[in-house]
Amino acid sequence: MSDDNIALLRELYASWGSGDFATAYGFDPEVEFVRIGTGPAGLDGASHGLAEMWTAIVDWLRTWEFLKIEGEEFIELGDRALVLARHSGRGKHSGVPMNREVGDLFTFRDGKIVRYESYWDRAEARRAAGLEP
Repeated sequence: MSDDNIALLRELYASWGSGDFATAYGFDPEVEFVRIGTGPAGLDGASHGLAEMWTAIVDWLRTWEFLKIEGEEFIELGDRALVLARHSGRGKHSGVPMNREVGDLFTFRDGKIVRYESYWDRAEARRAAGLEP
């Protein structure tokens, strides 16, 4: 089952890496999405369900003139998985370039993502996953 979870995440990040942020496969309809410590002010917080999650993601995408998301390392953790990813882009209003190592922690149930925690600080994501003290 966990190999399937990692395969699903690899597909998801491949879609995101190619600019397809609208893909919803793999997410439970009642998914909890939590953004922790994001760069632009006002974008932290929790969402419940696919519609709220995608609204939060679209709000995030709107802050960037260009944004690329790449999954760099996929770590299996039983019913959870940690993806160490890289966000690179340029602020829409500021024009400031960004190249950030982030961590995304996913929780699975019955082959679906039921919780997605996006950490702006990769070390914080590793701590939340139990990989660092």
